[in-house]
Amino acid sequence: MTNILIVGIGGVGGYFGSLLSHTFEKSNRATIHFMARGQNLSAIQSRGIHIKSLQGEFTTFPTKVSDDPRAFGQVDYIILCTKSYDIEETIQQLRPTVSKNTVFLPLLNGVDSSARIQSIFPDNLVAEGCANIISRLTAPGVIENFSTFQTIRFGVQGSVPPQLKVLGDLFEEAGIDVHLTDRIWSAIWEKFIFISSAATATSYHNKTFGQIKENTAYRADLEKLTDEICLLAQAKLIDVPENIKERVLQLFDNAPPESTTSMHADFLRQKGKTEVESLTGYVVKEGERYGLDLPTYRKMYIYLSNPNLAHTYTGYRKA
Repeated sequence: MTNILIVGIGGVGGYFGSLLSHTFEKSNRATIHFMARGQNLSAIQSRGIHIKSLQGEFTTFPTKVSDDPRAFGQVDYIILCTKSYDIEETIQQLRPTVSKNTVFLPLLNGVDSSARIQSIFPDNLVAEGCANIISRLTAPGVIENFSTFQTIRFGVQGSVPPQLKVLGDLFEEAGIDVHLTDRIWSAIWEKFIFISSAATATSYHNKTFGQIKENTAYRADLEKLTDEICLLAQAKLIDVPENIKERVLQLFDNAPPESTTSMHADFLRQKGKTEVESLTGYVVKEGERYGLDLPTYRKMYIYLSNPNLAHTYTGYRKA
């Protein structure tokens, strides 16, 4: 019996976790646990988690759902789908669930998640991964997938540990488009280049995808951000496609015009926490470490990293 704990029951964790739960709900091959909190926890405990997608709808009941890590015992896999700013606090809370054999798989927006987890559990296997899906928690216990794709890419750079093959087989059985690779850095950075530039542009200008696309100056800023982060990837010897800029801009243009990034949404909620350090600050600081001049990132990071901004956000206004 394989024990899997999903931490962070939002659009990513809730959707992929529910596919696993629905598949193995009546099976003795795997138990799927959800760590949730607040109204989401209460809803899932009372009526399960409901999934809506273009493929149909279903409701599933995880093996266990709780906000107390001690309820799950030690597990084989922890799939982490929280925000990047919660990593250290969350991982420390998960100590009761971790044995020497527990494998971590973060599916977060940044590229530094695995290293941060590994610093806390240096002897455990920590994979790297990224999810490609457009989904969100639309109500407590309700996840909606708006995309036609549901892809997870994961692995360890340079090798394919057998523990990851087991997890990949379970993903595949649950109907997830899964790619286990020993070149995971390329996949993660391809997504990061898009997420970082899009999140930085939408948050700095306080505009949706469509508004950025339609405004010449905003669109030019997005292209500058993409050029700059590609310079960083090149300096770090990350193997990304030669046409990565064109692919990123096409992804941006094809996104629903009224949609925005999760970092921009966090600023709009004014709750005081955003992913600016992982998605914007990381690029600036790594650029400095490699001696790169990234003026657009630096300008936007100075504005977005203001500690008071997340509580008073109205977006950037040019004079």
